[in-house]
Amino acid sequence: MEMLTLAKVREGIGCQSTAKDKSAAPMKCSCNLRKGRLGYQTMEIILFALLGWLMGVLINRAADNLPAHRSLLAAPHCPYCDTPRPVLGQIALLSYLLLRGRCPNCRAPISLRAPLVEFANALAFAFLWTRYGAQVQLLWMLVYTVVFLLVLVIDLEHRLILNVVILPAMLIAALASPLSQMGWARSFLGGAVAFVIVFGIYIFAEIFSRWRKLNIEGGAFGQGDVKLALFMGIVTGFPAVFPAILATILLGGVGAILFLAYQLIVHRRLMMNAAIPYGPFFCIAGWVLMVFGT
Repeated sequence: MEMLTLAKVREGIGCQSTAKDKSAAPMKCSCNLRKGRLGYQTMEIILFALLGWLMGVLINRAADNLPAHRSLLAAPHCPYCDTPRPVLGQIALLSYLLLRGRCPNCRAPISLRAPLVEFANALAFAFLWTRYGAQVQLLWMLVYTVVFLLVLVIDLEHRLILNVVILPAMLIAALASPLSQMGWARSFLGGAVAFVIVFGIYIFAEIFSRWRKLNIEGGAFGQGDVKLALFMGIVTGFPAVFPAILATILLGGVGAILFLAYQLIVHRRLMMNAAIPYGPFFCIAGWVLMVFGT
């Protein structure tokens, strides 16, 4: 009886260990699958970050060449010695690492704007991939991100919203609207609302400044701001266009306060006829509402 009992106990232990081994096998497989899936997703994010980085290089080239009426194929020039930059010098992040952020010819510093644009666009592309994945919507989001960032940089530096940038962007957004998640009707309605509101502000500001004989550089809004608002309305759609315009006005107010504070601290006086570019505020608000508001 004792031998029989010991045999049964051993058999029971063997069965339990076998059961544990069988149950542990699927767990190991699922863990390996999760690790593999996580590694694959990480590689996708890295690839899209690299794509965003390369597009950031093109954005910097366009921001340098388009306001100067140079071809996009022309190599960027150093603004100090007018020497064409070498290949590595055209990639800002690499130039800061290898050339210490200076022109190899005259040793003048390279603008900090260039690496910031490359870094910001890489982050934006990686984020958009994690948010949308392999969808048609992702393609339009990437294109609109490039447009917003390019307009932001050029308007901030030159106070220009170039037709060669904004008019094709409006056409692409209008043609792509039937493929968007909100549909063409809401896209066109958003564009119409943005155009009416911003164009109304533009006309009112022009009439008011002439009536009060105010000489404000460039006015409150320019015609480029009206076109940019139309583009923003199409890509954000209805009703997200309303918070987008409100956010633009609020950001513009904060920007104006900071600009006045800068004048007081640096110049010790206020230049009331100076105006700040509104394009960057349209771009920031439009991108945020395009991604999170639709």
